[in-house]
Amino acid sequence: MRPLLVLLVRGQRIDRRVLYLLLAATVALPMVIRLPVPPVAITPQSRQFFRTVEQFADDPARRHKLVILCTNYGSGTSAENQTQTEAVLHHLMRKRLKFALFAFSTPQGRELGKASAEKLASRYGYEYGRDYVHFGFRPPDSVEPLLKAAVRDIPGNFGNDINGTPLAEIPVMQGIRTVNDIGMIVEVASSNTLQLWIAFFQRVGEEPIPTLYCPTNVMAPEAFPLLASGQLSGMLAGLNGATEYEQLLNEPGFGSGVSAPLSYSQLLIVLLIALGNAGMFAQRRLARLREEE
Repeated sequence: MRPLLVLLVRGQRIDRRVLYLLLAATVALPMVIRLPVPPVAITPQSRQFFRTVEQFADDPARRHKLVILCTNYGSGTSAENQTQTEAVLHHLMRKRLKFALFAFSTPQGRELGKASAEKLASRYGYEYGRDYVHFGFRPPDSVEPLLKAAVRDIPGNFGNDINGTPLAEIPVMQGIRTVNDIGMIVEVASSNTLQLWIAFFQRVGEEPIPTLYCPTNVMAPEAFPLLASGQLSGMLAGLNGATEYEQLLNEPGFGSGVSAPLSYSQLLIVLLIALGNAGMFAQRRLARLREEE
């Protein structure tokens, strides 16, 4: 018993360099060797997100409406947000839905959204102008009045696309005039930009617009009250949410690729925490044994 207790106590004094090396190996090894990983558990909010898009696409009365995909993030969160964006684009293009890209948090979001759409367009036979459009970037301070005015005239207030072409002249925008011609809003964000859609656009038309949210993991908890109230129709929470969506689509991407390293690194952390706690209890037990002697 005593040798085991001594060994557990020593486990509390593992050199931090060894811990970092263990973590690096745990992350790197699954990228080199295919290791078994259990299927991702689909959370209710990710499944709801998927069903909302499916129901919209299957509704002949609504599927002709425009989907707004807002890419409000930069390169700092692209591992999460770009993965979410591409998973959503797979679904929209697979269902042959027309959509408009838009960004107002950072100019990087404009370019990242554009790059993702161009990357997938050829695979699905999507053509810019015919099947999708890009509204470009607007400074954050101008978005509130823009959305308020766009309720009555979308092409007139958004003006030109990313290339400077008037929206009224772009084929995919034909028939898209007011908020009632918007079928769905998807907000991919690294900051609190969702409230602008909810406050000034979502519920001002003839019927509420289904709104879907793709935040980073640290932002996701703030959105659960909006899910419970029905203001959100689904959410992909960070990289985990994107991975779940890839699984629902049977379309493995970056999220699925890093699932194994993330899973094994989290398992390592849990084991190290357990080892540390076991060492603490062992230390107490050894102290009692010494007192008894």
